[in-house]
Amino acid sequence: MAWRKLSTIFGALRELTSRFSQEKKDPVSFWKHRRTNPSIFQEPVFLAGFMNWQSMTFIEAKELSSDSKMFIFSLGDPNLQLGCPIGNSIAFRANLPTKAHPEGEIIMRAYTPTSKIDQRGTIEIPIKIYNKNANPNFPDGGIMTQYLDTLKPGDKVEVCGPKGKLTYFGDGNMDIKGKNYKIKNIGFVAGGSGITPCFQLIQYIIDNNEDVNLSLIYANRTENDILLRDKLDEYAQTGKLTLHYTLDTPSETWKYGRGFVTREMLERYLPAPSSDTLIFFCGPDPMNKMLITNLEGLGYSSNNLLKY
Repeated sequence: MAWRKLSTIFGALRELTSRFSQEKKDPVSFWKHRRTNPSIFQEPVFLAGFMNWQSMTFIEAKELSSDSKMFIFSLGDPNLQLGCPIGNSIAFRANLPTKAHPEGEIIMRAYTPTSKIDQRGTIEIPIKIYNKNANPNFPDGGIMTQYLDTLKPGDKVEVCGPKGKLTYFGDGNMDIKGKNYKIKNIGFVAGGSGITPCFQLIQYIIDNNEDVNLSLIYANRTENDILLRDKLDEYAQTGKLTLHYTLDTPSETWKYGRGFVTREMLERYLPAPSSDTLIFFCGPDPMNKMLITNLEGLGYSSNNLLKY
């Protein structure tokens, strides 16, 4: 019996040594393998792959702003990690009544967790609630977010993942739509709840003290609408993140930018165009369209721009 135990131990050590060696030689291939094989992503993990649906349990939602909350879910086992690579999101689905189908239809939406990649047992996801009649352009509001806002502790939700067109492997290595990049500078432009995928990447890079330069322009309506501000300010104080806020309706004492994101802001606060620079942006469609026009006008290649 003793030799069997020793054999098991030596086998585990050989596998760990092999993984470490593979990661050092080819980190991109190593992390791609971990992404496509959830069982060895961060053992043990919750997610079983895109379209493989599972249930999470709602714990609570903490208010972040007048229309946004931090949703906290249990994975059902305190030892489980989510298993969502940096740059990816998870999908929610629910059978909900709509105008076209009052009897109900399957609605799916993707959201980005901001809990740390190695957190166990629970996850946090900031979500903006789009209520009915809050925006005249969208009188019905957001079907999924309004549903999530009705959850009570103990309620189950169906999720799957991971999914996404970007996967970050660490130390500036990433895959975007099947193409490998080695990046030195990353600029982010976020509007409102579009901060969540940006924050996920910023958090990982700074927490792991990686040698990647980060810049962020973050636009909101009012100061109270700024999500995750305490953590963003903390990261900016480390010197690893260049941070610039801008508000549509600032107070008289506001010390950052005023108004919409402008070409001048992009030129001043984002890293200059280069082959090892990528610009990521996530916000309302009008902002995204404006950014593409202005960023390309400033000399950024379309291959170095990514809309989350």
